[in-house]
Amino acid sequence: MLIFFLATAFMVSCVDNEEVSFALQDISAPTNLNAVFDIAQDDSGQVSVTPVGEGASVFRVFFGDMENETATEVSPGETITHIYEEGEFTLRIIGVGATGLTSELVRIVTISFSAPTDLLANIAISTVNPFEITVAPTATNATVFDVFYGDIEGEEATTIMVGETASHVYEAVGDYTVRVIARGAGVATIETTEVVSIVDAGSLSAADFVGTWVMAPEAGSLGIGPAIGDTSFFAIDAQGVIDRACYYDDTYVFGDDGSFTNVLGAETWIEGWQGGSEACGTPVAPYDGSNAATYTYDDDAKTLSVIGEGAYIGLPKANNQGELPNVAVPTEIVYTVSLSEDKNTMNVNVEIGAASGVFWQYKLIKEGSEPLPTTAADFIGTWQMASEAGSLGIGPAIGDTSFFAIDDQGVIDRACYFDDTYVFGGDGSFMNVLGADTWIEAWQGGSEACGAPVAPYDGTALATYALDEEAGTLTINGTGAYIGLPKANNQGELPNVAVPDSIIYDVTLSDNNNTMNVVVEIGAGEGVFWQYKLVRQ
Repeated sequence: MLIFFLATAFMVSCVDNEEVSFALQDISAPTNLNAVFDIAQDDSGQVSVTPVGEGASVFRVFFGDMENETATEVSPGETITHIYEEGEFTLRIIGVGATGLTSELVRIVTISFSAPTDLLANIAISTVNPFEITVAPTATNATVFDVFYGDIEGEEATTIMVGETASHVYEAVGDYTVRVIARGAGVATIETTEVVSIVDAGSLSAADFVGTWVMAPEAGSLGIGPAIGDTSFFAIDAQGVIDRACYYDDTYVFGDDGSFTNVLGAETWIEGWQGGSEACGTPVAPYDGSNAATYTYDDDAKTLSVIGEGAYIGLPKANNQGELPNVAVPTEIVYTVSLSEDKNTMNVNVEIGAASGVFWQYKLIKEGSEPLPTTAADFIGTWQMASEAGSLGIGPAIGDTSFFAIDDQGVIDRACYFDDTYVFGGDGSFMNVLGADTWIEAWQGGSEACGAPVAPYDGTALATYALDEEAGTLTINGTGAYIGLPKANNQGELPNVAVPDSIIYDVTLSDNNNTMNVVVEIGAGEGVFWQYKLVRQ
């Protein structure tokens, strides 16, 4: 009887454990953590905070204005208030899920009883959706910004904190007046307006594809990853472009009669599944361009279909069913496409298998559409690091930031860095404008946090810039002047090398000279590259 009882208890225990494990397998930390934040304009310093987040059962709020602070617990939907003194504080909100898993949100709270000044709206129209704008306002002495998009009668303000951005999608083309109000702890405010023109730049027809296209001969022009825009599984590097020269001269010809032709010449890149050895070789049927093919474009779906056995864009193996040789040779491949750079750049994606979540991605350029040479005048203006994941990173090759890449939370945490500007003057002058604080690393005596700029990297340097058009390099002259990170230079990284009096960067401009891609190899021939993406203000 005792043995029977113990055996039964053991089986019940096993069943119970299995049920608990199954029930919790889809539980995760709270997501979409955010906060609705406002400030009283009565010189009291009182702020209100309403935390929000999916899957959070409680929020723990640290206001950041006292040592050894005990968190204030807030229920979902509850608003709490707090009185701040004048200063800058780090507000932390921790969302706690039902199982104890947590997510954290960090925001910088600036409390000033002086009137806000130097307000900039910083409005950008999305390059992906021409109906979407992002507003990233900045101002001195501001705590919050009220944003009005100008397309709704009786519109209520969208209120964001310093360092946050607000996005909005318009429903129709037209000119809209965006209004931004900066508020601090006092009654005084400052306001600016800016008219944005929304045009349906995404509307295309088959005629827009007519011509001869080639893979862009640059690192990152083909790759694969778990999402569009993410090529973390594999991305071609600069050496790969050189090694595959026989592939990068292949052309994709779209005829005005709807015909499509792969023109490969005597050689192209032959992979193992084609009987090759991952090297240049004679094209292999049916992927040799010999079969007749056509193309169609669906503007509603933003898809381009290449029809004909053996016809393809990018790589012959990648199609809607999967990858060859694991699937049958298709007679049609449907690609998701967009055109940019005055319709001279084609961005192409194909998901290999229905809902597989794996995407091959290609960048093609139209032959004869090479941009005019970049000149020093193209840099004149004010630039900022793009406030997006991946805008700064480091890796073993240009286009590869596998060592480190800034993520979305990093952009938020380093708001004091992402509002720094790089000003190129028409007289050849260059200036780092950092404001009251920037991101201070340990080698500067900081603690990997926002802090007062440290000389000589505090923007006080009298600096200039010079462009070498032939080499594609931009030289910043002046001790303490830099682009991206102050520590990265041609000799190595500070503090391991002497402070340089000039730094040479490899640069390219894109998006009609409104995006600057900057690279610096830290040490000659080291094979380690810091990489930055800046956008024009």
